[in-house]
Amino acid sequence: MNSNKIKIKIFSDSDDMVMLNSALKQIELDSIPIVYTNVKYFVPEENAIIIIQPESLDSKMLFEIGPQVKEHPNKFLAVVSNNNALLVSTIVKFGINDVFVFPYEIMKFVNRLKELILNKIYLTNKDSDPSLSQSQYDFQFIIGESPSFTKVVSLAKRVSENSQSNVLLLGETGTGKGIFARAIHHNSKFKYEPFVDIVCTAIPETLLESELFGYEAGAFTGARIRKYGLFEIAGNGTLFLDEIGDISLNLQAKLLRAIEKKVIKRIGGVVDIPINARIISATNKNLVKMVEEGTFRRDLYHRLNVVTIEIPPLRERREDIIPLADYFINEFNREFGKSIKKVQPHLKHFLLGYTWPGNVRELRNAIERAVLLTDQDELKMTDFSNIIKSAPIHAEVSNTAEEIPPQVIRLDLNYATTDLKRLSKYYAIQVLEKVGGNKSQAARFLGVSRPKLDALLSKKKR
Repeated sequence: MNSNKIKIKIFSDSDDMVMLNSALKQIELDSIPIVYTNVKYFVPEENAIIIIQPESLDSKMLFEIGPQVKEHPNKFLAVVSNNNALLVSTIVKFGINDVFVFPYEIMKFVNRLKELILNKIYLTNKDSDPSLSQSQYDFQFIIGESPSFTKVVSLAKRVSENSQSNVLLLGETGTGKGIFARAIHHNSKFKYEPFVDIVCTAIPETLLESELFGYEAGAFTGARIRKYGLFEIAGNGTLFLDEIGDISLNLQAKLLRAIEKKVIKRIGGVVDIPINARIISATNKNLVKMVEEGTFRRDLYHRLNVVTIEIPPLRERREDIIPLADYFINEFNREFGKSIKKVQPHLKHFLLGYTWPGNVRELRNAIERAVLLTDQDELKMTDFSNIIKSAPIHAEVSNTAEEIPPQVIRLDLNYATTDLKRLSKYYAIQVLEKVGGNKSQAARFLGVSRPKLDALLSKKKR
C-alpha cells in the first residue's frame, strides 16, 4: 500500500481552494500517502478520485465532465459553495451522488473520502484482487450470525437479486434499516443507478412535497427556477423514504398516486413525468396499528410493503453483540490510529448484559467513544462509564404466574450493570414502597438511621 499513492484530481471553476484544500489536509491516514493536484483538462486516470467544484449552472467545467461521469469507473465527488437545489440536482443527474455543501458539510466530506480510501472503493482496476471489487454495502459487511438475523439477511438478499419490488423495513431506531436499504440497492442489477435517501421528519411538511416531486419556476413565491424532485433524481435506482410513518395523510395521498400510476407532477406543473425507482421505506412505528386508527392509509401501506423485512433489536440477538463490538473496534482502530487488541472479560459481561435501547447505533457510538478516549491496548469498564451510569439494573426474566408473598421483595437484577451502591439504593426504594412511603419504618427494617436513609435515596448514580 505504501508504494501506491492515493491520487486525487480536482477540477474547479474557482481559484479559491482554501476550504477544499483545508478539508483534504484533515485526512491523516497512517502509511497511506495522498497526493492531490488541481488540473484544468479532464483526463481520467486509473485509480484516481475526481473532485469537481462548480460555481453555478453556467459552469463549462460541469457540462464538460458531467456527461462523461458514467463512462468512467473513477469515483467522483462534487463540492458546491451554496445550497442551490437545481445545481445539486443537475450534478446528481450526471451520476455524481456524493455532493457536499461547503462549509456546512466539510466533516462529512472528509469522512466520506476516508471511507473511500480505507475500503478501497476508489480503485478502478480491481481485476487483480477480486476482494477489492466488493462494495462496502455488500451483505457480507452486515454483521450477525444469530438465527433470527440471518433469516432477515437471507430475505433481503433474495429481494435485492430477484426483483425491483417495493420494500418496507421495520425495526426500532438504530437497528440498521438504512444499511439494509443501501445493501438491497447496491446488490441489485440497478446498483449503478442513483440511491437517493430522505428522512421524512427532517424536512418540514410544507417543503417535503417539493423535495419529493420538485416544482416548476413560478409555482410559488421564491420558485425562480425549476427544481427536480427526488423521484426524478432517483431515475431507475432507489428512493429510500426513512421514517415514512410520520408523513401526513395529505402527502400520503400524493405519494400513493405516484406509486400507483408511476408518474408524478412537479408542483405548478401540468405534465405527467414517468418514474421507475424502487421505493424502500422504513419506520419504527406500528403501521398496522396506524392503519386501524386511520392515521396511515391502508392502500398506501399495501403498496409499500410488497415485501416486509423486520429487523430484530440487538437485545434479541445477543450472540451478535461481541462480533459487532470487535468489528467496530477494528473500524475505529483504523480511523484513530489505535491498536486495541482485546476487551476486558468484565466488559464483555457488561456488553452482553446491557439492553442496548439504541441498538447497533448505540453500540457503535459507545465503541467509537471508548476507542477514541482510551490510551490502553485493552478496552475496560471505565471506558464505558457514560452508559454504565444509565444502565437499568433489572434483568430480563420471563413472567411467572406464581404469586409473590407481600413480605417478599423480588430482585431480578442484571449483575453486569449493578454494583453494590446501586443495589443498596434500589433495595431501599423497594422497601420504602412496601411500607407505603413511611421513611421511619423503612429505616428500621433496613437497620439504618432516618438521615442515613435520606442520604442513600438522594445518592446520584456514579
